[in-house]
Amino acid sequence: MRFRSGTPPARFFLALCVWRLVQRRDAAGTEEVVFGKVGGSILLLCRNVSKEATEVVWFQGDPHSFPPLFSSRVTFPPDVRFSLVDNSSLRITELRVQDEGNYTCKEVLNKTDHEHRVQLLVANPPHSTPKCWAETSSSGLMLQLFCSWPGGYPHPTLHWREEGHDLENSSWVISSTSSSDTHVETLNSSHLSHRKVFKCVGSHVVKQEQPACTVEIKIPSLESEPPKTCFVGDNVTLTCRVTESTPAARLTWLRGITQPEVEIQPGGRYLIAQEGNVSRLTIRNCSQGTDGGCYVCKAQNPVGLRELFVCLTVKQPVNIVGVVGAVVVLSLLAILTVTGIVLYYNPLLCLRGAAFRNQDSGDILVLVDSEDDEEGKGEEETMGSSTKHEAMALVNGNSIQTAYLNCLTEGDDGEQHGGDSPQETRGEETRGS
Repeated sequence: MRFRSGTPPARFFLALCVWRLVQRRDAAGTEEVVFGKVGGSILLLCRNVSKEATEVVWFQGDPHSFPPLFSSRVTFPPDVRFSLVDNSSLRITELRVQDEGNYTCKEVLNKTDHEHRVQLLVANPPHSTPKCWAETSSSGLMLQLFCSWPGGYPHPTLHWREEGHDLENSSWVISSTSSSDTHVETLNSSHLSHRKVFKCVGSHVVKQEQPACTVEIKIPSLESEPPKTCFVGDNVTLTCRVTESTPAARLTWLRGITQPEVEIQPGGRYLIAQEGNVSRLTIRNCSQGTDGGCYVCKAQNPVGLRELFVCLTVKQPVNIVGVVGAVVVLSLLAILTVTGIVLYYNPLLCLRGAAFRNQDSGDILVLVDSEDDEEGKGEEETMGSSTKHEAMALVNGNSIQTAYLNCLTEGDDGEQHGGDSPQETRGEETRGS
């Protein structure tokens, strides 16, 4: 006997028995994993429930434990967060972390029982957004991209992209590692360029959106202070500052263009200190023969290299005391020279200035010895015209020489003679004759 398809009856019945065994094995126990969100609700389905089932019982943990978690026929101490839907599926509201675990749905039939196992994971999504940054590998030649999204359970899925393509499938990826909530990609620096942008995208089982963060890599940029001057025997500090670099640059000092590949090592007279993006080279006990010239500040990261020249001038110390003494001597010589010139051309200038300053300060007493003492009424006129032999003026206790008084009185005599009338002149001539 054969069927239309040509299949022998024995092979057909054997296949039918195998199908029934597979179906019964699946019915005996299936498993699935579901995720719930803390504070949310979840529905655990009891699949393939027969209409002939007399009871549906839910267990948490061991399916043979007693009492069960929930039953469609027996009333247990109620928990308002648990309820049956369609007399088979279990709904849990206000999910807690303690609700996580294995659940078993047991269908009680007349002759056999049917079980369905469900693993419930109560997830807690990260509350923040992913954080991205770039670092230089320990060898200094490769770029490492870090992406971290902490605070979630289970751990999120993170992957890096560049221009819309996943880096995992790129040929320039050297290695890719993940640990808990951080994903790291290590890239070959030969494919890197200034201002290239990488993007990290995160996903979580209970989050519909996929937040992302970006990293823009940059070649280092440098700036320095103006050229420095150091006196022989003193100390000087040269400063180099990185204004822009992603990832952070490694700063080194070189001894100028004469030895461009020789890096200055700290020790001896050289002290190198780096704080953040600032590097300082201190040279102690400056030497004019060895320390003068230009130094090179070198900044390097996997993206590129930048160099900056910082020049130093070393001078002999200046004798400050000698300089001050020379200035004082020159000043005194200038004052004496001007004073000598003034006195040479007008020796009475100082005396007249003193007289003018003291003319209102007190009374003046003049003692005069004249030739004619007998004439009473003409005494004043005789004093104006007679010859003064000796005079002494006391002005506030200061004495002025007779020459100075003669100088002053000569002008007065001239004025008095110039003011005589013609009659007085003729009278004097008559008496003379």
